[in-house]
Amino acid sequence: MKTIFKIGVCVAAVAVLAGCQSTTTGQGRVVSKDGKNAQSVTFQVTEEFLDDGAASAVATLSSGEFFTGKLVTEKKQTESVEDGFFYDDDDDDFFSSSSSTTYNSRAKGVLFSAARSMQCQITLSNPSSGFSDGGVGECKISTGETVPVQF
Repeated sequence: MKTIFKIGVCVAAVAVLAGCQSTTTGQGRVVSKDGKNAQSVTFQVTEEFLDDGAASAVATLSSGEFFTGKLVTEKKQTESVEDGFFYDDDDDDFFSSSSSTTYNSRAKGVLFSAARSMQCQITLSNPSSGFSDGGVGECKISTGETVPVQF
């Protein structure tokens, strides 16, 4: 009976950890140097909720070429510890601590294909929720094309 319980707990833990990621799809169009739309691009951004703010990204052009890399959102963690007392003796000291996380609304990254690279800058709608709440931005391909993108 204990073995079955342990197996059940392990299965539940794996299921919870597997649910700690989110994949968001974005769309864009490659705009050539002369300003004409050439082909569509689909972005898949996978965020790990227990990760450090980096998301794995894959951009696939309609031609089949794909770029992979990371998109990073800067975050700043602040922690403070305060001490105080209720009365004028040392027996009533207390400590309080707090922490907060502030997310930058801009995500940046570089993606690579077999022959080219793509630099991206995305402005997130709700930075604390990551890409899943949407955003807009632009990527620049190393051969001069631009890719406006929306999540």
